[in-house]
Amino acid sequence: MALVTWIKQKDKIDGAMKAKVYSFFEKLQKDDTAPGLHIEPMHTPADPRVRTGRIDLNYRAVLFKVAFENIPHYFYYGAWPHDQAIDIARSSVLQVNSVNGVLEVVRASTPAPVPPSDTVIEEPADVVEPEAPEEETETESPQLWTNPLAACGMDQSELVATLGLAADLVDRVFAASSDEELLDVLGDAPEWQATALLELAAGTSISDVQDKLALSRYVDNPEESEEDKIKRALEHPATKMQFTFVGDNSEELKKVIEGGDFDSWRTFLHPEQRVYAERRYSGSFRLSGGAGTGKTVVLLHRARAMAHAEPSSRIVLTTYTTTLAESLESGLAKLDADLPRASKPGEPGIHVAGVDSLVSKVFRAASEVEQRQSMKDLFGLEAAAPGKILEADRARQQWESALSDVEHELEPELANPTFLQQEYETVVLPNFIAGKDEYLKVPRAGRGTALNRAKRLSVWKVIEGYRYYNRIDMHASFVEMAHLAALILRQRAEKGLTRMADHVLIDEAQDLHAGHWLFLRELVQQGPDDLFIAEDSHQRIYGQKVPLSRFGIGIVGRSRRLTLNYRTTQQNLAYAVGLLKGIPVTDIEGTDESVNGYTSSRVGPKPQEHAATSYVEELDNLAQTLRTWQEEGVPLETVGILVRANFQIGKVISGLNERGLEARIAGSAAASGVPAVMTMHRSKGMEFTRVVLFGMSDQSMPAAYQLQNLAPAEQADALLRERSLLYVAATRARDGLVVSWSGKPSELLGTK
Repeated sequence: MALVTWIKQKDKIDGAMKAKVYSFFEKLQKDDTAPGLHIEPMHTPADPRVRTGRIDLNYRAVLFKVAFENIPHYFYYGAWPHDQAIDIARSSVLQVNSVNGVLEVVRASTPAPVPPSDTVIEEPADVVEPEAPEEETETESPQLWTNPLAACGMDQSELVATLGLAADLVDRVFAASSDEELLDVLGDAPEWQATALLELAAGTSISDVQDKLALSRYVDNPEESEEDKIKRALEHPATKMQFTFVGDNSEELKKVIEGGDFDSWRTFLHPEQRVYAERRYSGSFRLSGGAGTGKTVVLLHRARAMAHAEPSSRIVLTTYTTTLAESLESGLAKLDADLPRASKPGEPGIHVAGVDSLVSKVFRAASEVEQRQSMKDLFGLEAAAPGKILEADRARQQWESALSDVEHELEPELANPTFLQQEYETVVLPNFIAGKDEYLKVPRAGRGTALNRAKRLSVWKVIEGYRYYNRIDMHASFVEMAHLAALILRQRAEKGLTRMADHVLIDEAQDLHAGHWLFLRELVQQGPDDLFIAEDSHQRIYGQKVPLSRFGIGIVGRSRRLTLNYRTTQQNLAYAVGLLKGIPVTDIEGTDESVNGYTSSRVGPKPQEHAATSYVEELDNLAQTLRTWQEEGVPLETVGILVRANFQIGKVISGLNERGLEARIAGSAAASGVPAVMTMHRSKGMEFTRVVLFGMSDQSMPAAYQLQNLAPAEQADALLRERSLLYVAATRARDGLVVSWSGKPSELLGTK
């Protein structure tokens, strides 16, 4: 028997190699002396523990063999073509960093192979190539680039002595002359060192980097064996960024191999992420961060950690939409299929559901007496429970009907469904206002447009009309249902009944509205680890800005921010962040939220902008882009084509079909070589190898109907949502990003 520790791969394993690598390790775990494995030591290696093993005739694995308690333990570093694997094996060293105790693999200078004494080494003859005639080429003026590490005045020797960074790596990083060169240098570094340098380049202080990566001064024990030092180093949080113990578990090995780059989050956590996943808090906690920084990853690992620590606890994992909830469910199953699950809220185990689904389950399971009492508390009338949910389009029609049927003196910027619905959902419902007199007195903190008494009276008339039409139809909106369910839970709590959850974990919290927060607050007793909130205010495309303190949710002193992006490339991230530059954004507590400090550890091509004079030409460009990617070996089923509105989906699919390419609607069965077309809203929470933002003209972005007849404050908020939507869509791309339009580009792109 042999044990295995997997080291996170710098070079991806392609599909054909995965089965061979798995077969190799399955045999190795059973018997590492099997002759077919060809586990062989090296001649004059930098590390005597290094070994190579035969994957097939062309590829060899690079391994480090360490004996733990007389059991052979292999650290798998990667698989490469034969000659490359030999070079890598001879120059690689598995070591415990002498400054901080992190386990790492570093490349060392090695002696040249010593040839046998009777071998004559011939010097290669000098080959003189004929000089090619110089071609006159037009060159662009190079853009000035400032190395962020050199510019901040950091002492290179301090980085080596304090953090334990490799001196030659620091030299090369400080000498880098472009973002691409900087990231190329970091690509060869141990994971923790690359992360530390990226954080420093983004402006993080040395002490904060130490905190984020849990780097403390390492004290060497001279009486400890090298094997024991390595064993202890495996427990270091920064080690776990790149090393994961598989042991002799063949199923876990299969998951690690087959998961690939997209699923590496299951196994490898950043130390800062691990802290938030495992630490206990005295109350509610908020974790913010830009798109792709791993907030959802933390949430999934935290759900597992809490389920393991408290097997009988009732854990609710929720998010804004059903689609996102399905993604959480899938992620949790990949992370740990054996976690205890709950079929409904209130049962032991983890229950995953969209927040509106949770609301519906609580309300529909309540008694008729509870339902009628909640109707009375919210609307002032003891009535039967609503029969149907009022969808967004139908709700807008109800507001328009109320406006046309009720006499009022509201100007157009107030007499519109958008303003009235926001007033209703952020002022009337959360304060449980059932009558005119209450509305005239209630504070309207956070509402940008002021209302005098006369305007409030007119607004209330329209609200009464809206409620009247819904009562006739036995309808209630999702927001009203959330308030009704919250009232039912509050009634039970006042009677001393047990709350339905012990811990609630919330993803995409920026998109929740006041009713959701009231409901979630009532779902769990206020106390340690009650609410764990993951959000990014820059991605708010649905919810309304409401301070959590209004609902008894205190996060003062318990709020942290992630800044390192794991999904997209530095080039794509810079483009997406550029869409938000200079735009004031506030978080869920009303304080300024910045995009400063966001950085990525991945490098790729610069985003492309494709302008077209007509829609037909834009479709031609799209078809050509897809064919180019196909020729480059990109599986088109991993490509997302994102549009602003639903009506554009069918037009794009038809246009591609006319050009000999297939495409499918998101949600339909995936097919090899067929990209998915969806709205930008639908893409929330998803990721693709490459993304095309199609139809980004001034006619589509921002959507005119979202801004029409709004007061300045509401118009500014609507425009910010459109900008946030563009940011969300751009950050769905892992590698390539193309933005296209016909006619004039959207003003939100900032393209001239």
